[in-house]
Amino acid sequence: MGLRKLTLCFIELSINRVFGENTAGLNMLELGDQIVKNPYVIEKTGKDYFTNRLYKHTSVDINGLHGALIRDLTKPEQFKDWHGLYDIITNAGTSEHVEPFESQYECFNILHDCLKIGGVAIHIVPDVYEHDERGAWIDHCHFYYSHLFFEVLAKVCGYELLSSEIIKGNRCVAMKKTMDTPFMKDSVKFLELIAQRD
Repeated sequence: MGLRKLTLCFIELSINRVFGENTAGLNMLELGDQIVKNPYVIEKTGKDYFTNRLYKHTSVDINGLHGALIRDLTKPEQFKDWHGLYDIITNAGTSEHVEPFESQYECFNILHDCLKIGGVAIHIVPDVYEHDERGAWIDHCHFYYSHLFFEVLAKVCGYELLSSEIIKGNRCVAMKKTMDTPFMKDSVKFLELIAQRD
């Protein structure tokens, strides 16, 4: 999916909403080896973009490119050393590619575990209604999300849902972790909230 102008604006506004303007030194976890797709931005990767803005940036991708650490979002044991470490987690078009379907549960559990209380999780992912009604992101992935998915996730896992909007066919969500609540225990109910498409 990559980091486009509107994506970067949404991420930065969401961070500022939680932390204000002074964000230097905050720990950021970026899912995926993100490429900046904006000809007016000098940086070509998410790592360069956020590092140049003084975040303590870590990216993870099983491809290991552009400085991303090789960690698998289907394996929570690979992330146990990061419990409560990150102020910011960005998921800009990565979680929808985590397969098999049952591993969606592990992926979001990992994010919940890595995020500090008071931190913000930012998701920019394909929206199921935009897919079904407008043809957005057809053949991009097999898994699509909705406002209801994030609404339930926030309620069960102790998040404040700061924003949930559609931008260019994506469900763009910012959630602030407000308490140390265990992740949603019922994986079946969790998976029922994610739409599968061929």
